Amino acid sequence: MVWFRIRGQTGLGRALAGCRRAAGLTQAELAERIGVERTTMIRMERVANPALARLVSAFAACGFDLVAVPRDAAVVVTPAEPDDRS
Repeated sequence: MVWFRIRGQTGLGRALAGCRRAAGLTQAELAERIGVERTTMIRMERVANPALARLVSAFAACGFDLVAVPRDAAVVVTPAEPDDRS
């Protein structure tokens, strides 16, 4: 099962692209599904939107990461080992 920990704005773009690929969709197909142009999808995957970058940075500043998991996945959160807290 694929999941993504989103750290920083590049992590957000990589997670979106990874989720799209895991769903078997091209950028054009996903763009059509959400009602935007393919160029918008490209910008979303590059996180060329300062508001999205600031949102991820705000979570990070509070000491949190965002996580993208499949809807049918069970999520269990446990404390990280000291070496895992990077």
